[in-house]
Amino acid sequence: MPLAALVAVLLFSGCSSTPKTPDVKNGEASRVSNADEQVLKQDPIERNYDPHVIMKRAEAFFEKEDYAEAIVEYQHFLDLHKTHTLAPYAQYRLGMSYFKQVSTRDRDPEPTRHAMETMQKLLKEFPGSPYEDDARSKIKECREHLAGYELYVGKHYYRQEAYLGALHRFEGLLGQYPDAEVSAEAWYYLALTYRDIGAKERAIQSLTTLVQQFPKSMVRSQGQQLLASLGVKSVTTNLADASPSAAPKTSLPAPLPKTRSLSVQPPALPPAGVSGALPPVITCGLNVSC
Repeated sequence: MPLAALVAVLLFSGCSSTPKTPDVKNGEASRVSNADEQVLKQDPIERNYDPHVIMKRAEAFFEKEDYAEAIVEYQHFLDLHKTHTLAPYAQYRLGMSYFKQVSTRDRDPEPTRHAMETMQKLLKEFPGSPYEDDARSKIKECREHLAGYELYVGKHYYRQEAYLGALHRFEGLLGQYPDAEVSAEAWYYLALTYRDIGAKERAIQSLTTLVQQFPKSMVRSQGQQLLASLGVKSVTTNLADASPSAAPKTSLPAPLPKTRSLSVQPPALPPAGVSGALPPVITCGLNVSC
């Protein structure tokens, strides 16, 4: 039996021993719909523990795009029925409820972090589930999104000459997401920040990593120009590390002495105004194969 059909059977089993197709002409479909709404709104206390009722309530909130309430219900289902057949599905939909709230990269990254952590938990606690491939895809998108957020904040601090805040963001990005698409740009801005605070050798080290590890990056030529301005004529590209299958090998400079004052406290972020939304997400219903 296909997965979607199995989920549907499990969810709605027990509702009636003799199901029949609603007669739309006689208004029976409308009566069934109204009955469903009453179940969602006025469940007796004891029915709050019924896995099918909880799941039906969660699905209703999800389909209405009330993701905050959907999160509560999916989590409630998992708290009570972690070994249930629908538990992997509930975990997946919990992650999707967070993922649906992800906005542009200049906004609060908490939904992105929660979505990534929830999908990682799905892979860990429900290995072999039908949602593994999409979960891995969502985790990758979340990582790119979080890396982009760190770059956005770091560049803002740099433009405000809040160099301590900029260094913290760029180094954090490169430490957590070294294989992110924006990591080359992070190396470039890290070098700019070091240059502007007078740490020439650290700037050269960062630019050397950029040129060697990211030969196809759009900021590589800018990095070479900056290197030339710092007195370095050329840097040989490490072809072994430049292969597509090899992840960039990052080596961050040692932290600067804590006694050195780099700038004032970083200012608050400006209002949103940049693009950076994630690609459309996949919506999976109980009657749709994921």
